[in-house]
Amino acid sequence: MAALTRMRLSIRHLFLVVPIAGLAWAVTRPFRDSSFLWHVRAGTEQLDAGQVLTADPFTLEFAGQAWRTQSWLADIGFGFLERWTGGVDWLPYYMFAMAALSASFVLAAIYRRTGHLTVTAAAGLLLVWQASPFTAARPVVISYVLLAALAAALLSDRVDYLIPGLIWIWAALHGSFIMGIGLLVLEAVRRRSRRHAELAAISIGLALLTAHGLGVLEVLSAFLGNREALEIIQEWKPPNYSNPFMLPYGLMILGTIYAAVRGRIEQRSLIVILPFLFFGMLAVRNLYPAMIVVLPYIAQGLTPKQAEIRRSDPLPVVAGFGAVIVIAGLFGLTRPVRLAESAFPAPEALEALEPGPIFHGIAPGGYLIYAQWPERPILVDDRAELFGIEGFRRYLDVADGKGWEELFAELDISQALLDPDWPLVDSLAAAGWVESYRDDFFVVAAAP
Repeated sequence: MAALTRMRLSIRHLFLVVPIAGLAWAVTRPFRDSSFLWHVRAGTEQLDAGQVLTADPFTLEFAGQAWRTQSWLADIGFGFLERWTGGVDWLPYYMFAMAALSASFVLAAIYRRTGHLTVTAAAGLLLVWQASPFTAARPVVISYVLLAALAAALLSDRVDYLIPGLIWIWAALHGSFIMGIGLLVLEAVRRRSRRHAELAAISIGLALLTAHGLGVLEVLSAFLGNREALEIIQEWKPPNYSNPFMLPYGLMILGTIYAAVRGRIEQRSLIVILPFLFFGMLAVRNLYPAMIVVLPYIAQGLTPKQAEIRRSDPLPVVAGFGAVIVIAGLFGLTRPVRLAESAFPAPEALEALEPGPIFHGIAPGGYLIYAQWPERPILVDDRAELFGIEGFRRYLDVADGKGWEELFAELDISQALLDPDWPLVDSLAAAGWVESYRDDFFVVAAAP
């Protein structure tokens, strides 16, 4: 008890916990990310095969074509958990753990730079506000943790020797490890540090020593070579700052300008800040990782010069408020996994389908791989590096009612799972196709 008293705990300390508790509610919103589910099935396939995937096993048209899952290690972990638990009920706990870890690393970095509890807490609220739409289930959420851990490790010469190992693990978990190497290179330039340049070189070498080996370069090349296909996917489009969840990034940009004009940011720090700020502006998906890197610098530049007044509150009061925050977080985390009706076909829609290939859109593809493959061959999903712009465009044109007769004849398709708003629905109806199911989000139709 005496040790706790000497820590001078106050309610202000709990401000750091509030954003993390809020994440427990963010991760249990209705689940919309169907692409996570093909990662699970890719994991079970790799467990069965005893090796990483190098060709597409899922689709009707692209089966056997060269394709490497960039997140092979994460996929294996997902597949193991799915088989161990008999489903994906662990999903919100995994998402919360990743989101809380990344936020905690960033908060630690902010406090390390500012030494100011109130500034750290305010920055934490902005961080979690921005993080909320990025509490994804896909392996990319692990990359946020690793990027935040890397940024925190760069603040201490005592642990930065661990960085190459972190990059090695990251390269097996997600292709975004290139962000970490980029941050290392920028830090080496900012500090004019030979040590950090050596760490970057070692990290690059280790990234080529995962299960894919030099195939990592193929993954990056395939991904970067399909920018047009990525632009079709919403998360790869430029941010719309009128969206409330984009506002924190806009505020961070304004904070950067203000702190720079007032001379509160070291000029050499702009070597890191400006490239990552620009990176965040390129695509919605880049916002949160850019904030992970930039926010600690900006918080430091906006920290008041006068020292923060510290006072302790009675331990029972602090414990009581802390218990309320923890209970509120746990209550949010216990909500069951719910599938968003607009993203996932209802069971009745799947029951209305007969065996055999179906035409469907990009969005449900991941769910169909998880729920119905290999019994049902899948047409398309969101793997831009596999389908490319031409592959995506073909299916988008068919959804618009163009050229569907040729595709359906080529792939022997006699039924479809459609969005009610697609022009294809009217085209099929005019051709005599019969609807066997309809709700607000999906239509099932079959050839006469």
